[in-house]
Amino acid sequence: GYVMSKAWIETNTFHHSEYKDLDRLVKAKERKKFSISLCLPTLNEERTIAKEIVIMRSELMIRYPLIDEIVVIDSGSTDKTRHIARSYDVTVHEAKDILPHLKKFKGKGENLWKALYVLEGDIIVYIDADIKNIHHRFAYALLGPLLLHDHIKYTKAFYDRPIANDQKTIRATGGGRVTELIIRPLFSLFFPELTQIIQPLSGEYAGYRSLLENISFPIGYGVETSMILDIYEKWGLDVIAQVDLD
Repeated sequence: GYVMSKAWIETNTFHHSEYKDLDRLVKAKERKKFSISLCLPTLNEERTIAKEIVIMRSELMIRYPLIDEIVVIDSGSTDKTRHIARSYDVTVHEAKDILPHLKKFKGKGENLWKALYVLEGDIIVYIDADIKNIHHRFAYALLGPLLLHDHIKYTKAFYDRPIANDQKTIRATGGGRVTELIIRPLFSLFFPELTQIIQPLSGEYAGYRSLLENISFPIGYGVETSMILDIYEKWGLDVIAQVDLD
């Protein structure tokens, strides 16, 4: 069997505070000659999209040149999401218009996959567009391990997610209901090593384009689990890191 010298959870788990020196990240990016794209997949996010764009652009494009482009990939919003995003001068694509000769599907995985065809970065950061308490560490903390450790090719966020239950709030071990009831038991049965990933379903992750172009993207919400399984199977757990975003 595969013997691990030291538990992955100890060597490949980081905290966002380790990457708050953004000058250091920018220097590492320039040294490696990487370009970095931020993808915001959207479906009716008019309440949150503007704030995400403003914070990411002001902190990580203008103040620190860490991200080269911000692109919104939309699944056919019926609210003002696309209009608002364009008014903040970011590129907006509708997923159905990318690779139009292919059969059209709706879903998050479709968005993330099609993003690879319009984004230019060597590293792609995916961040959900519905985060109310957005902070630029959501992007820079995922980029930290990719820029500062040569062997890490994919980073995954985790944070405490409280689960409300009969007016009492229970601190989950990290994941939401689906994680605790379905994904964790699945991993422990078939891929016990992967139980070290604290929040497999988090919607924030980043990876090398060269890796993302060699895995499959199921159309819907299975995409997060699928990514982990594919990366683990092809390159092993060591290329993955997880970052605590608090």
